[in-house]
This record gives sequence, structure tokens and C-alpha cells, in this order.
Amino acid sequence: MPHANSLLTALTIALAAASLTLANAADARGAAGNVHSTTTNADGSTTVNSAGGFVGTNGSRGGHQTSTTVGTDGSVSRSGNAAANGAHGSAQTSGGFNRSADGTWSGGRSTNAANAKTGNSYSGSTTIDPATGKPAHTGTCTNASGATIAC
Repeated sequence: MPHANSLLTALTIALAAASLTLANAADARGAAGNVHSTTTNADGSTTVNSAGGFVGTNGSRGGHQTSTTVGTDGSVSRSGNAAANGAHGSAQTSGGFNRSADGTWSGGRSTNAANAKTGNSYSGSTTIDPATGKPAHTGTCTNASGATIAC
């Protein structure tokens, strides 16, 4: 699983690439950048990291980062994060999963979004119930005053 610093570094690189592209491009829609790498680790596992970002001419911007490691024993771990914001609002999501060599797995994802015009927001998460192996979701929507509203 990547460290917070590697996430920040990957997103910074991707957004910087998108910003440089935007500064040098005549495209009125904005720009995007993407980076990725594959590494064979000392234990024989393979890790693939990727990150991307965009910058819109209207001030919107966003990015994503993922990291996947596949072990020589068949185990897999994956994590990912994404965020975007602009005049209409913002959204962030992060999560991941782990599958062990014996096939058991766990994981989850959390998501937050906000509407800049109404002030309404959503916050939710999904996890895997270890007893059933099925997803369990919780989510709440609130208005600008913080009162719970129907999603």
C-alpha cells in the first residue's frame, strides 16, 4: 500500500504535468497528464503505480492515484484515491482491497461529495462484511445547514 507521501508526490507530479501542458497548449478545454510505473520488488512481487490529473481552463482540477501489488503467492493489494473540484462542487474517494494467497479478501471505499451551489453533501462508505463476504454500505446526505436529507 502506498504511503501518504507517495500519493501526494504522484498527484503533485500529475497535476504539475497537466499544468505545464496547459500553459503550453492552445486547447481551450484544458489539459491532462498521466504517469505510471511498474516495479519488481525484492520479494519478487510486482507493483504498478499510476497517477493522473487534469486542469480545466475554468479553474476545475482533479487527480487520481492507484497502486496495485501482486505477490508471487497470488496475493493482491490495491489502493486508490481520486479527487476533483470546480465551480459546481467537489468529490473525493479513496479505498482499496487486499486478497490473501488463500483467497480471503477485505476492502472498502469512502466517498464524499459536495454541491457548491446548494451546499448539499454526501458522505458514504462501503466495506466488505467478513461474515458474509457481501458489501455493506452506509451513506448520509446533508443540506447546507447540516441537517440530514434524503439522498
